[in-house]
Amino acid sequence: MTTEAVARTEAASIKHPKARRNWGDAPIHVALLVIGLIVSIPIVIAFFISFTPLPELVQRANPEILPDNWTLDNYDTAWNASPFPRYMLNSFIQTGIITVAQVVFSVLAGFAFAMFEFRFKNLLFGLVIGSLIIPFELTFIPNFVNISTWGWANTYQGLTVPFLASAFGVFMMRQFFLTIPRDLYDAAKIDGASDWYYLWRIMVPLSKGAISAFTIFAFLSAWNQYLWPLVITNEESMRTAQIGIRFFLVNQERATDWGAIMAGTVIVMIPTLIIFLFAQKQLVKGIAASGLKG
Repeated sequence: MTTEAVARTEAASIKHPKARRNWGDAPIHVALLVIGLIVSIPIVIAFFISFTPLPELVQRANPEILPDNWTLDNYDTAWNASPFPRYMLNSFIQTGIITVAQVVFSVLAGFAFAMFEFRFKNLLFGLVIGSLIIPFELTFIPNFVNISTWGWANTYQGLTVPFLASAFGVFMMRQFFLTIPRDLYDAAKIDGASDWYYLWRIMVPLSKGAISAFTIFAFLSAWNQYLWPLVITNEESMRTAQIGIRFFLVNQERATDWGAIMAGTVIVMIPTLIIFLFAQKQLVKGIAASGLKG
């Protein structure tokens, strides 16, 4: 190919509508980049403060981000000054129970709403959707009274029972199940497959993307809980990691140990950051796929 032909090909590619569309998306990409940088600023600051010695933090006249002397003492303090390993274990147990329960109940309820016909189906589904607009603060006191009455304060039941089901999860799985052709269900029934068999051997494998996306969402939501664990637990052995950080905010013998606080915060953020970094594409794809059909 001659040089002139190559030049004409490159010029044509530049003028191609697809190229113009890509340039047209540039402002959106820039805006998203700016928003991402703004959102990440607190995380970056917390990360650097976690490596800054306490005397240096106290003596600084002006706020700085990068430490002059890097240290790991803050992580040692955060991990050993309180039963932080126990706090992390409680968080993993609480999050694991809530995540598994929400996924199972959402799959079962979503399948029922998508595939079966029964009395008051639309009414019940409307109630599920309606519960999405009810703020948690409105049900906070009734939940607290019930859990306390049942003697479940300072227990894993108290931490998890109010969150075992998710209206959003039911809606999401129902929407995705509706995208799977009904003919597949009819064919399975003709072959003698039970509803249970069809759900777990056919529907669930076909819905791995949506289930994975909701699993990530449920994990992040449960892991980041603060208000409910703060109220329902008052024993140190049952506190979650987020609450544990709150209780070593101030050292009575010295100033607030912000280095240790930020170190604990970084430790708590690590599981969510790992999950988000490795599964963000799956999360976006699963949510997008679940809304293809109403």
